[in-house]
Amino acid sequence: MRHNRGVFSLLRKAAPRSRALHLLGLALAVTIFVTDAALPSSSVVGVLYVCVVLLGLRSPWVAYPTVAAATASMLVLIDLVIAWPESTLWLALMNRLLMIGVFAITAVVVRRFANLEGQLLVQLDQLADFKRALDASAIVAITDVQGRITYANDKFVEISGYPREELLGQDHRIINSGHHPPEFIRTLWRTIAQGQVWHGQLCNRAKDGHLYWVDTTIVPFVNEAGKPYQYIAIRSDITGRKQAEEAITQQASLARVGQMAAVLAHEIRNPLAGIRGAMEILTGRLTADHPDRPVMQEIITRTVSLDELIGDLLLFARPRPPRFGRVDVQPLIADVFGALQQDPLWRQVTFEARGSDLPVLADYELTRATVFNLVLNAAQAVQGRGHIVVSTSAGENGTVTLKVRDDGPGIPGDIREEIFEPFFTTKARGGGLGLPIAQRTAALHGGTLTVACPPDGGTVFTLTLPAAP
Repeated sequence: MRHNRGVFSLLRKAAPRSRALHLLGLALAVTIFVTDAALPSSSVVGVLYVCVVLLGLRSPWVAYPTVAAATASMLVLIDLVIAWPESTLWLALMNRLLMIGVFAITAVVVRRFANLEGQLLVQLDQLADFKRALDASAIVAITDVQGRITYANDKFVEISGYPREELLGQDHRIINSGHHPPEFIRTLWRTIAQGQVWHGQLCNRAKDGHLYWVDTTIVPFVNEAGKPYQYIAIRSDITGRKQAEEAITQQASLARVGQMAAVLAHEIRNPLAGIRGAMEILTGRLTADHPDRPVMQEIITRTVSLDELIGDLLLFARPRPPRFGRVDVQPLIADVFGALQQDPLWRQVTFEARGSDLPVLADYELTRATVFNLVLNAAQAVQGRGHIVVSTSAGENGTVTLKVRDDGPGIPGDIREEIFEPFFTTKARGGGLGLPIAQRTAALHGGTLTVACPPDGGTVFTLTLPAAP
């Protein structure tokens, strides 16, 4: 019913034009009639009535071709009666009957064409509705056989963060996150290149660097030979679902870590303290140049590292609730810089703070530990010789954004998403809990901690915290 209303609306809009068309047809018929009557010796003029019938191709009046053909038939017969010589009447009658047959055939063809055009309008109306529904509910992109994007709907533009003009003509590498191994992508392309539909989940990267997950179906359009000539990708955003799944997995992991941390704290920490105390006593009895002294110092260092790891395990598995208060960010950053600059390892690192002093609602000790960990990681990334910038700005929805950026080599794409996993580390020494604890601390404050590697190099950790009222 909706499609019929669309067609009727089109006809109403075309009414003024159709009246002019019908007047043109009437004037043309009169002209042909007068000319035919004035030239009775010619039977060619009457054929021009076909032009009157053909005007039905542009007339929305369904009965126009039939009426025009009947009128033309009547006029040629009148011309035959009033103007044709009796000597050639039978020959003229045969010609006029053939004309009438032509008029009838033309009317049938015009009516058939008008019916097909009406059906096409309805189908186009339906396709427009389908496209509107698809665009409203899914992320849609069309690519050519080389993978270049030829169409991107508004949802694709919105979720990717790229303007449409930056997407068109590019391939999907523009949103490649590097999360999936090359073999995964090759399998995808092999499937659709064979004309088969591919379905799966993809992790993409928006223009601002954040990751998002989409449930994707790629449908090849194939020609008569079965070869694809373009592809349509229909996606739906499942980032929230993936985050929920990860949260459930993380909670299960935290429960296991908590059990392990409790056992370690009870069974290992106390003996470690005894070993460390005994070694410190023995070390104090040795002279400064005694050959065993470095070995004992190394044992003490290892026991301290192990004790810190157990402390990190307890903090990660069973963090204390934050004690919220107003925290001025710039003084906190200055405190972190001062603490690191006292270490000779970081004397050649340039620390810079940017942005205004925006207060946050947070636990000072937990927030300082988080910022300290991020800046320390940045100093380690530049290997003690580089530039680190910590900038603050007002975020969205009442938050403050704190970004820690270094000019180091960046994080390889194949491990970028693993750095927040417990016990994952690329350092020779370290328990791999610093960043997971920092991310968990951000979550306890109602904020987030993410990582990105800009195209111009380096690494950027972005911490969001609630702004102080």
